[in-house]
Amino acid sequence: MTNRRSGARLWLVAFIGFCLLHAAWAFAAPFDGPPDEEQHALRAAGVMYGEIVAENRGHTVPRSLDKNNDATGANRSCFPMQVTVPASCAEQPGGDTSTMRRYVTAALYNPVYYATVGWPIGLWPEWKGIVLARLINGALMAAMLAFAVVAAVRWTRHRAVLAGLVAAVTPMTAHLGGAINPNGIEITSGVALAVALIALLHEKREDVNRAAVALAGVSASVLVTPRFSGVMWLFVILGVMLVPVSWQRLKYLVKQRVVRVWIGVVVLATIASAFWTLYTNAAEVAKLDYGYAMKDVLKIAFLDVWPNVANQMVGVMGWAETLMPRLVYVVWFSALGLLVLGALVVGKRSQRWRMTALFIGTFVPYISMEILLINQTSWFNQGRYFLPGAVGIPLLAAHILAHRALTAEHFRSMTRLLAFLLVPIHLLCLAYTMTRWQSGLAILNPLKGSWEPPYGSVLPLVLGAVAVVVLLAMYWTASRLPKAPEDVPESDAGSEARAQVAEEPVPAGIGRS
Repeated sequence: MTNRRSGARLWLVAFIGFCLLHAAWAFAAPFDGPPDEEQHALRAAGVMYGEIVAENRGHTVPRSLDKNNDATGANRSCFPMQVTVPASCAEQPGGDTSTMRRYVTAALYNPVYYATVGWPIGLWPEWKGIVLARLINGALMAAMLAFAVVAAVRWTRHRAVLAGLVAAVTPMTAHLGGAINPNGIEITSGVALAVALIALLHEKREDVNRAAVALAGVSASVLVTPRFSGVMWLFVILGVMLVPVSWQRLKYLVKQRVVRVWIGVVVLATIASAFWTLYTNAAEVAKLDYGYAMKDVLKIAFLDVWPNVANQMVGVMGWAETLMPRLVYVVWFSALGLLVLGALVVGKRSQRWRMTALFIGTFVPYISMEILLINQTSWFNQGRYFLPGAVGIPLLAAHILAHRALTAEHFRSMTRLLAFLLVPIHLLCLAYTMTRWQSGLAILNPLKGSWEPPYGSVLPLVLGAVAVVVLLAMYWTASRLPKAPEDVPESDAGSEARAQVAEEPVPAGIGRS
């Protein structure tokens, strides 16, 4: 385990690594290259102009950013969903900063995210504001992931959840870290909340882990705020982690003042989010009829849509149109399978049911909603929508393996192996997606093409390469074996002993917990 000082250093290194990775995507992407970015940028501009509640989804927006929409708000951009078309065909942001009224599809989203991330757009409605907003979004996501890294190392047995974290943070999450889109902060909040609840509810500790309580409270409050789906994710994650938990443990936790305070904060955030959704009718479904027959819907779902959703959770970049090289998915799914199938094999019945419940809670609500509303909404799900819940699956699997089968030495090796297999894939996905934006995949060279990122093609690749090195070093050092008690300085012995409750050795044999 780490002491407080080394925990702060670990947070800083993890933050720098993830921040650099997100910044690489932020500098690489064309405007509206990430999913739905222009609509979120226009929402941010409207919020900064004081239009918190947008009537009939109408916003005052700068002409310098309204490049890809007709008068109805329909996207007419030439390159999204056209994988062979480079971004050079589109108008670049900038120019006339006078305002106009425009229908904005994201106009009913909660304004908190846009005020926090999008304020540079109100000051500089051009490339400068867009990139700064992307960087703020990426920094907030990196902070959440860094907290999750420290929590995994300090509070979980054998630092096991760190191995799950390597597999949970997919290239799609990094892609959203370089975009203006609330889905990214929703995903990283789900990561931090899952790690905090695993530590708080399923690691043996005599006292209350006040830091874990605070992390759970902050991440839950952030999770429910940006999108109406956040409330659903809170109930899914919290419900799965709570059942079954010792009733005595729950009573003890609820009696603690710090727990009650944070419960109150989360409840207020959830009520505020639900009120916003109901007040603005943000979850309204259009009254359309696409005329799908159910037999055709199920055929398309099983043969095309759902398999592609799995790929999209790893990374189908842009507007879910840029499929990565196939080997990327093979390697990533193999890593996930190692954790998840292993946990299902060795876990107790209650642990296997918890894993199954998290899988069902992650996928069934959205998929059922899509099938039931298919004639009104058509196919609306993308893999990234499922990630706030899905990220908890490898985290929970690693936790089960640590308590049922594997030793600290095993997890040191596993974390390092997964890091060396998966972290470089982030750079590969960045470079490949750059070739799509710059040349429409006509030239598999991220330094060439008819479109060039606003600050050049070299900067994103350098940032991405440095990020990979920093993250590999972070995972390598963070996964080292905890110090033996005799190696701990006397002044730290008391706090170190308390911190290592989760690190007590497990008796040999898979059958013990």
